[in-house]
Amino acid sequence: MRHQYKKQKYEELTGKSREEVKSELGEGFNFYHNEIWTYNLRKDWLGRWIYLHLHFKDNKVESFHIGRRSIKK
Repeated sequence: MRHQYKKQKYEELTGKSREEVKSELGEGFNFYHNEIWTYNLRKDWLGRWIYLHLHFKDNKVESFHIGRRSIKK
């Protein structure tokens, strides 16, 4: 449960539209029509990025994942 405190912060994004996410988190470097959007959250003490991955279905956030690696489709 390394990222439990972060999960609670981002659970409210579930069910939101792409526009709502964009207004809360910004555009980042995401292609608007991709099914997965990725945001850099912060670096850990070793300098590795912690990512937030948002998974969209029908233009709404279906689920999210927080981790150190980028997701390859």
